[in-house]
Amino acid sequence: MKYRAITSENFYFSEIKRACKFLLRNKNIENIKKEFEKRDILDITSPSNFQKKYSSISKRLSYLTDELKEYLVNSDSQTGKVINLYTILCTERIILEFVDEVIKEKYQTYDYLIYQKDFNRFMEFKADQSDIVKNWSEASKKKIVVKMKNFLTEGGLLNKLEEGKYKITRPIILPEIREEIHKNGKREILKTMLY
Repeated sequence: MKYRAITSENFYFSEIKRACKFLLRNKNIENIKKEFEKRDILDITSPSNFQKKYSSISKRLSYLTDELKEYLVNSDSQTGKVINLYTILCTERIILEFVDEVIKEKYQTYDYLIYQKDFNRFMEFKADQSDIVKNWSEASKKKIVVKMKNFLTEGGLLNKLEEGKYKITRPIILPEIREEIHKNGKREILKTMLY
């Protein structure tokens, strides 16, 4: 998985939920992209907006089995958001590594607070490791940090206490969802999410 500048990405929970619901009801669709556009499944505002949303959501959908789609659609919203975060971690290396290298490490040492400086240090460390990250502009890096905070807060891994201060919260992942991911998904992502 390559690093991507996720400056225009969003959590897209309601869109992925609608997409899963549609795909569960219509399993034999030949051209999903065309049907999503025709039926406005992704709640678009323009053709370029559709392209952006479809690109993100189609990647995420590829990591969901029908069972995970069912849980995303029919469970409570926090469970659905955790499943959506799982798909994001499957597609976005920078967020996955932050969870693995910062959140998981802090949680295991009983340090449950994340500060702005933790995000900044992480980005500096990644820039030292990767020319791709090093070549991102400072404005892009700042926007990526904002996106990471939003994704991790919406996904239930962080709870914002005040500006620049977050508390790590361990996500509640139902046993049947853990089992489905363990059998048919990306085990290493699940392991990272469980700290």
